[in-house]
Amino acid sequence: MSQYLPTLLDRIGQTCRAGRDPEFRSLASQIDRVPREKPEKPALTCSTSELCLQEAIEGIPADHLLRDAVAHAASFSPWEEASRGVPEFFPGGYAYAMLIDENPPADNDPVRMGLLLQRGNIAYPGHAHDAEEFYFILSGEAHWRIDAQELTARPGDLIHHASCAVHAMQTGSAPLLALWVWRGNLAGRFWYESAPDVDCPRS
Repeated sequence: MSQYLPTLLDRIGQTCRAGRDPEFRSLASQIDRVPREKPEKPALTCSTSELCLQEAIEGIPADHLLRDAVAHAASFSPWEEASRGVPEFFPGGYAYAMLIDENPPADNDPVRMGLLLQRGNIAYPGHAHDAEEFYFILSGEAHWRIDAQELTARPGDLIHHASCAVHAMQTGSAPLLALWVWRGNLAGRFWYESAPDVDCPRS
């Protein structure tokens, strides 16, 4: 029996529709088409999730639309320590949990969806991928760069990365917890800004 996905997907769709960004509004219909019977992956922990997941969950603002659904999902998620480009291009310091992928059951235009947990005072260097990406910031703050644009990401922010946009995130003292969605060329390239000709593994 599903623990968290149906409610989480519903809340993500609501959040997309409530935003002003047309890209997020267009994502809502894809989220609606994700089968609610998708099997959930077994829960796992890793060093980053054991270190700071609880702090990050407690940092989600009480009025955040995704708070309860993410707090529930994060506790049952399959957390893995980052491995893509680590340690060749990035010493590490973040974990991810893949919640939705393109494996059946899936829509004809599938998405990937998961959680990111980045430790405090960690610089995730510039990187890019063929897939289009959406971030829902849940807790923590980070200095964010998207190509030449720079901003401070805070809880409640919605951040869009176009396909192949170079982006980087530097956390403050608190861990960053965010939900992300990929769409488009899910099986495409992932590379670091410092080595654009080197393809990194998919996970």
